[in-house]
Amino acid sequence: MTSKAFSKILQGLQEARLHAQGEQVEGLRASVLEVQRNEIAELRLREALTQAQFAELLGTSLGTVRKWESGERSPSGAAARLLQLLEAEPKLVTKTLGVVPTAAKRAPRSGLVAAQ
Repeated sequence: MTSKAFSKILQGLQEARLHAQGEQVEGLRASVLEVQRNEIAELRLREALTQAQFAELLGTSLGTVRKWESGERSPSGAAARLLQLLEAEPKLVTKTLGVVPTAAKRAPRSGLVAAQ
């Protein structure tokens, strides 16, 4: 390994450490989308998708969708962006990804709160 390559790797590690500590790193763009668990359930039910269909649509597991809706976990990254797109253009997303909606069994429980 050349000295130049080692220097770049070391710089990247130092920037990763700074980012992990919550400090700003020049040239790094990080955006965090916060999605509420009740928003996820309401969006899924509004589009008449079962949890299994919703998981398929988002390319994730059924267990993950259940954890999102229970507030145990929150979507991040590509899943959060896809949820944003599904909120704005639901028919485009379901048609493009080939998911055929069917009636969900029940409405979300009352009193849902934001996932932490």
